[in-house]
Amino acid sequence: MAKFIVSESRLEFEFEEDWRVFQFDKHRDYREHIQKQVQGTDAIDFLGIYANTVYLIEVKNFRNHRLENQQKLLKGHLHEKVGQKVRDSVACIVGAARNSSEPEFWRPFLQMLCDSRKVVKVVLWLEYDLPPRRPTQDKVRASVRTQEFKKKLKWLTSKVLVCNLEDGVLPDVRVSNLPGAAGVPMR
Repeated sequence: MAKFIVSESRLEFEFEEDWRVFQFDKHRDYREHIQKQVQGTDAIDFLGIYANTVYLIEVKNFRNHRLENQQKLLKGHLHEKVGQKVRDSVACIVGAARNSSEPEFWRPFLQMLCDSRKVVKVVLWLEYDLPPRRPTQDKVRASVRTQEFKKKLKWLTSKVLVCNLEDGVLPDVRVSNLPGAAGVPMR
């Protein structure tokens, strides 16, 4: 397999060859079937398999929009939205494995999600500007964000990560800002 390089939210993601990954919310089965047939459905950005783990990855880049997004982040709207995207994406995987014109494409993802011996990880890749703080405050805030995110996803997995450019932890993935990369306000 070749490297998978793609831009999302003004960030470039480079997944090494060992990843089996694609842009979930751009896939034909999602766009032409689920999204059109069920109003209000939303999907994660990437779905991937790496080293016996299935990854559901959502990317948000709020750089240069700290004030517009501050209350939404503090009130937990982002955690709720990502939880809904994960829920809708899992439903899409099940439906696509049953009714897609290419069910064999979806089968490995579905099998891993249904096998309790396999690891499922949900990743929120979150870029945003923080006011200047001490490093210990940043670690505490990151821990609180991750705990809130885990609460929304405990129905699926306890393996939940909140990552960014400073402390990215996705294995064999490089992420970088695209030129002129300013984020967008939260919707």
